[in-house]
Amino acid sequence: ELEGPITEVAATESTIFRVEPEQTINPDNEKEIAEIEDAYARFTRWQKGVDKAAKTPANQTKIAEIRKTEPRIDSPFLFYAFADQLEGVPDAKDFGFRDSNKAASAHPGRDRSNLAYHKHYAALPHRDRGAYLKLAYGTGWVVVAAKELPPGNYVMRVRVGAVKDTPTARRFIQIGHPQRLIPRNRGLEGRAISTHQVTGTIENPETIEIPLTVGSDTPKQFAIQEKQPNTGNLKELWDAHNQWKKKNGFGHPPAIWINWVELEGPHSEAKSNTQSSLQLVLDRNSRSTEQQRARAILTDFANAAFRDVKPDTEFIDRLVAIYETRRKAGDSFDEAIRTPLSVILASPGFLYLGEPGEESNRRELNDRELAVRLSYFLWSGPPDAELIELAAENELHQPEVLRQQVDRLISDPRSDEFVSGFVHQWLDMERLDLFQFDVKLYRDFDESTRAACRREVYESFSHLLRDSTHGRLGKLLKSDYVFVNGLLATYYGIDGVAGDEFRKIKLPADSPRGGLLGMAAIHAMGSDGVVSSPVERGAWVLRHLLNDPPPPAPPNVPQISRLEGQIFTTRERLLAHQEEAQCASCHRKIDPIGFGLENFNAAGKWRTEDSYQARDGRGRGVGKRKTWAIDASGAFHKGPEFNGYNELRDIIAEREEDFARGFTEHLIEYALGRPFGFTDEELANEIVRAAQSKEFSVSEFIHALIQSKPFQSK
Repeated sequence: ELEGPITEVAATESTIFRVEPEQTINPDNEKEIAEIEDAYARFTRWQKGVDKAAKTPANQTKIAEIRKTEPRIDSPFLFYAFADQLEGVPDAKDFGFRDSNKAASAHPGRDRSNLAYHKHYAALPHRDRGAYLKLAYGTGWVVVAAKELPPGNYVMRVRVGAVKDTPTARRFIQIGHPQRLIPRNRGLEGRAISTHQVTGTIENPETIEIPLTVGSDTPKQFAIQEKQPNTGNLKELWDAHNQWKKKNGFGHPPAIWINWVELEGPHSEAKSNTQSSLQLVLDRNSRSTEQQRARAILTDFANAAFRDVKPDTEFIDRLVAIYETRRKAGDSFDEAIRTPLSVILASPGFLYLGEPGEESNRRELNDRELAVRLSYFLWSGPPDAELIELAAENELHQPEVLRQQVDRLISDPRSDEFVSGFVHQWLDMERLDLFQFDVKLYRDFDESTRAACRREVYESFSHLLRDSTHGRLGKLLKSDYVFVNGLLATYYGIDGVAGDEFRKIKLPADSPRGGLLGMAAIHAMGSDGVVSSPVERGAWVLRHLLNDPPPPAPPNVPQISRLEGQIFTTRERLLAHQEEAQCASCHRKIDPIGFGLENFNAAGKWRTEDSYQARDGRGRGVGKRKTWAIDASGAFHKGPEFNGYNELRDIIAEREEDFARGFTEHLIEYALGRPFGFTDEELANEIVRAAQSKEFSVSEFIHALIQSKPFQSK
């Protein structure tokens, strides 16, 4: 937890802030060793006097009195925290301690227990040109801090390598902001900014580049640490450290070595076609007189904000009046223009997609309105110049032109907004963030893994969306590939994948991955962060894959009294609930599907056994743990039967048409911005038929919807 010394090197367009950790972490590690040894030496001298005084009859009587309310006094090292209450003991202040409690913290049973850990790291090789990160107890981060860090875009470079024979699960670093809390090294502040796999070695390190954005309120410090849970409560980390210590005598072995870290920026942004509307307006009106420039800026910006709807002259006059008032009050031009610009962004013309006309009268959208509806559907943003130009020429509504534009919008990276927005709503992915997973049970399912699992879902859909030849919707039900990066491949146990970029990986024939049912995100949503929920998973499959949603659970479902205090397998517990009449009708459809997915634990990892142990009010396990082999067999309501997960997935994959119908209904809702209704039945049928003629190509669903009369009508 050190910053500096930092070397500032002048660059052509920016400044480089560089940290050499052998000048920061290593001296701090050695300083910590010296402080512990010094404190122990002072404690030892003070301890002799305390032990001698404690033997007197008066103090023995006093110790007995204290023991009645404070049994901790019999602890080998906590005993010394009570020394101030005894007679004739030396003053802890004379030995450099604030009081006896502080002196007791220097007992060999406490701080000195970490001395072997620090000394081991101090004796490692390659410390002359780098430093090793620790998972616990100090010097766990490299911190880059600068006195001046202007807002803008930066690049952080980390020269890093993994220690030989380090397990793949520990070959990751996290970038974030350091947390200045006690105890030290509690983790990065909030969620890490990003996580990166380390493929280099100490002998041949790699340089990882991370783009960062600094705003006016961004903390001006960045830190690099080994990936770890981001909960702020690292008790499990200390427990693991102590288990390692029993094996090797010092604790967590080193995994990550940092050669150097540098932060370069801010970089000037190159002008491009993706510049903001405001920047384009400012550039166009940079040579007018001040008053002319203000009017031109407000007119152009309002036109862009209102999506090519020309603002009324009266509206612009009122905005100019606001600007002139601010100038007369002493504001600079840049400050005075902000208030009327804010008025534009707060006006209904910007906040709402205006399609004028009476609600009861259906009419065709004009080409400008069609351009707006199209761009907000597929880009979640306003139309670009090409769409506006086609609309102005009244060509956009022509079927072939419209089809070409849809293909263009889909292939553009801005359609990633459609992917994340639509898939999040379609698959109810807000559940992925509902629960904090038990770190002790699922230590590797941290925020970085959760983000990677979410990204897998988006990348899988994005691939099908942009592959018009082979992008069949049914591949979301079953496929022989996955989209993973190094982090998620490590989590799934897939070898040979390195790096932070997601890519398509071919799966072996017996893999449970491939398709939505093989994704950890889907199974994590079907849990509470501790145990899997066959009910949630079964209901999700019915709702999203089979287009057969179960009704809501009835209120006030009674608990079965005979289950109290007993430990059952998951299947036994749920089958017992079917004894209740109000439960049976739904659960006989839901539960068997959930049983077929029980080979995935709460965090989406494959397993063959499950177990249960009762917990007390503090979450601690009590009593005997029951373990059982998972039985993933079952039968759909009214058939067919399946013997395990693979057969269940095959049966679901055969129902592609049901899946397509449910997908279509959600697509209509998302595109038209309203719930799917009975009047949309024929539209859904037309879209499904059109897509089926193209082998259920994902892009064909979108083409059919956009070419339809409802999409092109108010």
